[in-house]
Amino acid sequence: MPLDRSLYLDSLSYSRGGRMILSGLFLELEPSTIVGLLGRNGTGKSTLMNCIFGNCKPDFAYMKCDGQIFNQGYKTKNITYLTQYSFIPKHLTLLRAIQYFDLEDSPIMDIDIVKERLLSKIGDLSTGLVRLFECLLVLYSKANYCLLDEPFSGLSPLYIDMIKQHILAVKSLKGILISDHYYTHVMDVSDRLLLLTGGSLKSVQKIEDLVLHQYLK
Repeated sequence: MPLDRSLYLDSLSYSRGGRMILSGLFLELEPSTIVGLLGRNGTGKSTLMNCIFGNCKPDFAYMKCDGQIFNQGYKTKNITYLTQYSFIPKHLTLLRAIQYFDLEDSPIMDIDIVKERLLSKIGDLSTGLVRLFECLLVLYSKANYCLLDEPFSGLSPLYIDMIKQHILAVKSLKGILISDHYYTHVMDVSDRLLLLTGGSLKSVQKIEDLVLHQYLK
């Protein structure tokens, strides 16, 4: 039988302080597919990504990646995660960060905005540029799956467009789960849309569905 290459979650539940945040979620992310994850603040989008990556321990979850059952995604070395918070130490140069991720031979080295600043330290760059660079590191990583949490928030239109271009550029190589409050940008790049509401995922086919489920007014 052919290897199941998807990132697969079934019956994922997570509660905190007696409150159920995620309840029996099912999600399948196929290779070369971008799934947009929408939802209001506090609905559990970041929690879901953290459960997949392994920063949070779900109450229960059956999770597989490339046919292998896992409990913490980072241990598979096949799932990368762009968190909402900066993760590169400020004393590193862009080149050193690229070397740390073992990406010297990747297309990231040919991106002009990166090439021009290879010897710059992270701490000397603007917040927006650091965010862009971190997103590029995750996208061009060797993992087959990327989790992107708020990649567009706080960025200029120029950087947002760049990230969207690079998301589409790597789409043929990996599956991507992306969440951001700039929902129009998420919709621009996504093949499928899911709305997280009431602890469950609902399929979104059109903008009216977002109104129906009270994500938009």
